[in-house]
Amino acid sequence: MQPTDYHNNIIQYYKDTENAYKDSWDMNNSLAIHYGYWDKKVRSFPESLLRMNEVMIEAAAIKSTDHVLDAGCGVGGSSIFMASTIGCKVTGITLSERQVQQAHTNAEKRGVHHLVNFKVMNYCMTDFPDASFDVVWGCESICYADSKEQFIKEAFRLLKPGGRLVVADGFVTRFENNEHPIIRNWIDGWLVNYLESPERFQSFMSNEGFTNINYRNISKEAAHSSRRLYRFYYLASLYLLWKKINFSKPATDMQKNNIKACRYQYNGLKKGLWQYGLIVGKKPE
Repeated sequence: MQPTDYHNNIIQYYKDTENAYKDSWDMNNSLAIHYGYWDKKVRSFPESLLRMNEVMIEAAAIKSTDHVLDAGCGVGGSSIFMASTIGCKVTGITLSERQVQQAHTNAEKRGVHHLVNFKVMNYCMTDFPDASFDVVWGCESICYADSKEQFIKEAFRLLKPGGRLVVADGFVTRFENNEHPIIRNWIDGWLVNYLESPERFQSFMSNEGFTNINYRNISKEAAHSSRRLYRFYYLASLYLLWKKINFSKPATDMQKNNIKACRYQYNGLKKGLWQYGLIVGKKPE
């Protein structure tokens, strides 16, 4: 299936913003392109990024015998973390061929290439057979789904009986907030079509057949990352001004909008227009 314009824009976004993530988000080391989870166990920003993985692992009760689908795997950070720390098998999928290649390289460097595999695939319409996985994992990737409801349907199909879906992502506090200028400027800057509300997301899961659904608002733990992005907005804006004065190669519109979004996400969180949520559900035995 050929990628849509929306999918191509997402692929281009992650290519254009790759250096920004490397410079400001410890991507080269943590391989993370997501908010961190800051609690008493965390003493540094890189630790908070890895802690988010740990919290999701705990929520989904992932064990070494599980086969996990990392839906929207980026450069393989969460997949490699799970394989390294638990020893489970992970298949990561992303729309980007570039990210698949990077993920394979990262897995080789970290010695877990025998446990992980990466493919170019749309997580709303995969080629995998029914009941292929014990866990479907989405760390700040499901916001990009064309339809979050369709993703949930596909996740349910892919899970074995007793399998778990775990998602950590941004959720608008009211679905109508997607049209609020602050939210719109934020998610447009990050090439996201819309965000779900916790209530709608849980209802989609329930309607599909998931049980033991548990949603936690972890905005407090994610707030450190939000503030960091807010500070990055000012630093990056000064850098773009410096480049302009020095007649350097100008930033693309996508890069500029990505930087502006860093301010809007913080303002939106402060105003209660969105929250960072962690949700888990189980497919009946």
